[in-house]
Amino acid sequence: MKTAKIKISFSAYSDANLENKAASILQNMTGNPAFTDPIPTLSELQAALTAYSAALLSAASLGRVNVAEKNKTRKTLELLLSQLGMYVMYIANGDEVTLTSSGYSLAKTPEPQYITNPGNVTLTNGITSGELVAAVKAVKGAVSYLHQYTPDPLTAESVWDGVPGSRSSLTFKNLEVGKKYWFRVAAVGSGQQIAYSPTSTQYVQ
Repeated sequence: MKTAKIKISFSAYSDANLENKAASILQNMTGNPAFTDPIPTLSELQAALTAYSAALLSAASLGRVNVAEKNKTRKTLELLLSQLGMYVMYIANGDEVTLTSSGYSLAKTPEPQYITNPGNVTLTNGITSGELVAAVKAVKGAVSYLHQYTPDPLTAESVWDGVPGSRSSLTFKNLEVGKKYWFRVAAVGSGQQIAYSPTSTQYVQ
């Protein structure tokens, strides 16, 4: 199980949203019994927020100097929020309730991607004699595919020849005309995941 974390990057926030988020964090951190000695201090955060709010108001006129001051105070505020966020994660030690009480937003934990069976193999004759196209539906999360074939009859001792590829379809060439072959396709995912399709068979023309 992965440790819960909070978002400590604020570059994607609009100017107004950053002001609101910083104010929310400051409010939630003030008097919070879980965070008794915040680093940086809440006084430093309050001062940075006050300066940013004032600069944001002045920058509404779009004066070059005012905008530059707003950008400067924003950078300072973002840095303090990131540093405070590191302190919050250290104290919370992965506890989601404690993390949430700080006013910071929880970072989403990526869900593991599990691949599924690619389904039945569709077999069609190619343009040239001795060619056969094997295809399955693309599988979400698959990083590659393994196309395999073996001559008839299919037994437990059959040896499968494999052709790896990045696409869910493949044209087999130089097959023996009039001979019956069996085909299957495996979707290959991360972490050595592999899922095979059912086998399909067809005579080559």
